[in-house]
Amino acid sequence: MEKDTLLNTKDIRTPLWIIAISTASLILFIGVAVMRSWIYPEGEDIRIKHLQQHHDEQVKFDQMIELLEKVEENTEENSD
Repeated sequence: MEKDTLLNTKDIRTPLWIIAISTASLILFIGVAVMRSWIYPEGEDIRIKHLQQHHDEQVKFDQMIELLEKVEENTEENSD
């Protein structure tokens, strides 16, 4: 068989069209998703929020330590 005849048969042409359309759709979908993320970025940066949470936890921990020291001082004063 010649190459032209083989490519012109319906048995080969239909699967090739399906593959071509599927590949183009996938590339288009990925491209649209990337463009959307560039144009409409997600809210705030999660790293900044995470670091702020660590800072807030450290402040609370320091306050807890201070309160525990005061409680310890008060119990020592009362036991004397």
